[in-house]
Amino acid sequence: MASKLIDGDYQRDENGNAVTVEYIDELLQNAFVTLSTRRGRFYPNKNFGSRIKENDALPKDEYIFAYAVEALDKIDGVTVKGVSVENGEAKIKLKVNGLEKEVKVQLENNL
Repeated sequence: MASKLIDGDYQRDENGNAVTVEYIDELLQNAFVTLSTRRGRFYPNKNFGSRIKENDALPKDEYIFAYAVEALDKIDGVTVKGVSVENGEAKIKLKVNGLEKEVKVQLENNL
């Protein structure tokens, strides 16, 4: 099992042990990290990440959908089902091993 991440930090229980997550949640965390990382910024693998935050073209949701599909292509069991953009945030609907889930990516952050 993987450790639980919240805002990029490993979460610990009251005893200081790392909190673990189930497989579906691990896939969601991997999807979130991949979609939130600018493609080309991760030194060991320049193909890691997405181009979602580089997108200024319209229709914005269609481009984000395509960039999300491109970024998540290598994660088995994760399929992009739809995208909506509201208030500087992309809500990306995913199918993760048959379950409908959602990942939110802030578009305004320049990290």
